[in-house]
Amino acid sequence: MKRIEPESIGDVLRITIQESNMIGRLDEVKAINLWPVVMGEGMAKQTSRPRVSNGMMVVDVYSAPLRQELNMNRSRIMTMINDRLGKEVIRAIRFR
Repeated sequence: MKRIEPESIGDVLRITIQESNMIGRLDEVKAINLWPVVMGEGMAKQTSRPRVSNGMMVVDVYSAPLRQELNMNRSRIMTMINDRLGKEVIRAIRFR
């Protein structure tokens, strides 16, 4: 039997995530969790929890005037989220 040096759990998880190509999906989950941080708790309560798939964030908005305002600030919101993540994860946002 061959002896293997012990590895830390963190190293094993990092290698597993890289090998299974889960980094992109984890970044999308981080973007979802940043929504109330970037938009503020009050604004987050007036919208649904975002969904992200392949760089497209979809947010349901309960008020038509608020939806219009968010649409006008879409690029700024994307920039704020991507800046917090340190890379471009969100490429488009759709408010419904």
